[in-house]
Formats: sequence, C-alpha cells, structure tokens
Amino acid sequence: MTRIFHARIGAVTTAFFLTAVTLPAVSQAALELVIGARQVVKNEPVSTCNTKARTALNSVFLNAGEVGSGDTGEWKAFGAVDSEGHSFSAGAIHCYPLDDSYLVTFTCAAQSPPSPDTATALCTKLEAAFNGGKAEAGTMKRESP
Repeated sequence: MTRIFHARIGAVTTAFFLTAVTLPAVSQAALELVIGARQVVKNEPVSTCNTKARTALNSVFLNAGEVGSGDTGEWKAFGAVDSEGHSFSAGAIHCYPLDDSYLVTFTCAAQSPPSPDTATALCTKLEAAFNGGKAEAGTMKRESP
C-alpha cells in the first residue's frame, strides 16, 4: 500500500513540476493527470513486467528509466522536449511483485496544449504497448478516483 501511495505522490509531483516549468507560458492550457488501468499478470515474474515497462515507455515517450536505485519496479519517461527543453507529457509504470505474479499500474500526465495527446490517450497507448500492441480485452481494470 505504501508503494501505491508513493507512486501516486510521484505522479502528482510530476504534474506539479510540469505546471511549474510551463507556468511562464501565456496561453491557457489544461493539465490532465490520469491514474490508468491496473492489471494482475499471473505466473510471470516481476522482471518480465520491468522489461515490458521499459519497452512500452520508450515506445510512447523518451528515455525510460527506473526510479531510484536497485530493483524498484518503478519506471518513468517524459515526452519530447520543446526548443527550451520543456516536456509537456510524462508517463509512469509501476510493477509490484505478488507471489508468483505481478501487478502493473499506469499513470500519465499531459498539458494540452502544447501536448498533442491528452493524458488519457497517452495511458491508452502505454497500456497497449505494454500488452504487445493491443489492450487485452477484459484484463484491464480502471481504478476508481
């Protein structure tokens, strides 16, 4: 439970960071934060989740990396940067070990404009990439707000 709490705090922190970095912009924009789907994958080690997380994040965002030192199972990546070095989207995948399985969660943030995608669209792409290009029907569960 503590990891989920920390993951959500990290997502909110990312959202505030994106807001603070882009605050000087004059145009109006909306900041969207989405706590995406969660999925339990049975009979697979958490190392499989970590591999799929890095691959999925790199297919939707840039330079995916594991948060912290060691095997944390927490992955993040940011969208493309503008000419001033600002990114207007981010995503995170968290891999939580279970007995002989793992739980995976998705979190996305986007400021639009200038991000061409909403956070919802980014999480949908991220979930599909994690599952090999398409979301598996009936396996993803949306978390209640």
